[in-house]
Amino acid sequence: MVCGRDVMASATADRSGTYTMNMGPATSSLLAPLLGNQCKVVVVTPLAACNASLASVSGTLTAPVQLLGIDTGSGTGSGSGGLGGLGGLIGLIGQIVGGLLGGILNIIPLPFSLV
Repeated sequence: MVCGRDVMASATADRSGTYTMNMGPATSSLLAPLLGNQCKVVVVTPLAACNASLASVSGTLTAPVQLLGIDTGSGTGSGSGGLGGLGGLIGLIGQIVGGLLGGILNIIPLPFSLV
């Protein structure tokens, strides 16, 4: 995962394409670009390594990421619903503070595109 120009995390997908990234503690260097929609997942593996029929395809797969919420382990983690408007923004700030105090940021990639 790249935020701005900084590599924040890396992972290797399994045969089904599933992966998990551990980005360590949430810091301002991660949260600011994440909230500013400046983070994306970038596939650095040549496409031909995944499928030989893609050898003639050039480019890089990228996908923007979306913050779903923060799981604090208390069973009251947040989802994407209810994050609209000023009340939602205030709630999101509270969730981020909770995340900084030991929660897990739930982030998903949006659809990939070839660039």
